[in-house]
Amino acid sequence: MDEDLFNETVKIASDLIRIRSVNPAFGGTGEKEKGDYVLNKLREYIEKYRIENCRIATYDVIDERGILRPNIVAKFDFKKSKTLHIISHLDTVPEGELSLWESPPYEPRIEGNKIFGRGSEDNHKGIVSSLILLKMIFESEDFNPKYNLNLIFLSDEECGSKYGIQHLLKYEKEVFNRDDLIIVPDFGTPEGNYIEIAEKGILWIKFKIRGKQCHGSTPDRGINTNILSANFIRDLYKKLYSKYNREDPLFSPPYSTFEPTTIVNNVENVNTIPGYIEFTFDCRILPDYKIKEVLKDIQEYIENFRENLERYLVHYDRASLDDVSIEYEILQWVDPSKTSEDREVVLELSKAIEKVLNKEPILCGMGGGTIGAFLRHRGYDTVVWGIGEGTAHQPNEHIKIEDMINMAKVYYEILKR
Repeated sequence: MDEDLFNETVKIASDLIRIRSVNPAFGGTGEKEKGDYVLNKLREYIEKYRIENCRIATYDVIDERGILRPNIVAKFDFKKSKTLHIISHLDTVPEGELSLWESPPYEPRIEGNKIFGRGSEDNHKGIVSSLILLKMIFESEDFNPKYNLNLIFLSDEECGSKYGIQHLLKYEKEVFNRDDLIIVPDFGTPEGNYIEIAEKGILWIKFKIRGKQCHGSTPDRGINTNILSANFIRDLYKKLYSKYNREDPLFSPPYSTFEPTTIVNNVENVNTIPGYIEFTFDCRILPDYKIKEVLKDIQEYIENFRENLERYLVHYDRASLDDVSIEYEILQWVDPSKTSEDREVVLELSKAIEKVLNKEPILCGMGGGTIGAFLRHRGYDTVVWGIGEGTAHQPNEHIKIEDMINMAKVYYEILKR
């Protein structure tokens, strides 16, 4: 392995770990310092390699907390008709319980061929591989590109992307063209041969049932929302799983999921019957279905449930039955998305994986969400890919140094003729 390339990879990865860029939604100070580091590294390369075909544009935004959220686009114009975009994110999640870390999360630790620290995999692997790609390109004597290159570094991926890709897409005509190829290096398997081309839709929904609170010894004076919610959850769970039951082997698990998660009522003592309760469902929906269709069924289910409350209650205040309300609030809605298997970005990445990694590429989908979904919804062919050991968000997060270099080699293979 090229020693200079290895050392540069370690240096950048170490520098990034030392910069705490926790998303402000989780109590952090944001991505500005890390964005400044990336800008300085880009300018360092431009000066070092005397790059004349690069234009750096920033699309910063101030969030509701008054914090600057940077978004950086570095365009390398090779006079080609199409562009390869590599999109990484600058923010991280918090370090979590410090006692679970074997070394300080913001002090890089190198052990064997791995580097440890918060953000090392998610998403420094994308940032580092993007930057060292420039070193490969501009130190090569025979690089002959077939695409232009855009390196994009975004904020706010860890909390909905309002100040990241959603903000950047307000300027999409300045950045993207329909025939471009987009890779989001925010996913990865140890072998690096899985290519994510589809994501399930995400529907987070909070239900609120209001009955009537009363003393635990006199249920006939109230309406117990615990009983109503238990039956509501059970029947809706069965209804959704029964109707939306198709399977797609592209995904793991291969089916849509409709899982009740949090439950909160408004009492803390044993001898009070709750008159209010709220609970949530986390739904991950295959691209076969539309979220609007699921919501329509949920609305019909609520109406039917509301009309048949007596079915679920034994002793209750009959005079207050008409006052029972059932409402819902959508916490998150991201439609399913998919890039066709025959699109250029899928084919080019597949060939590069075979050539560089000597692995057979495997196409897959996922239930989690990435910024790839926002881009697919706008009609851009997007894949999510990378190499990693699945330590994102965990204590002792780490990545193999060689994996970041191999990611850059795969990008290089796609770019060259």
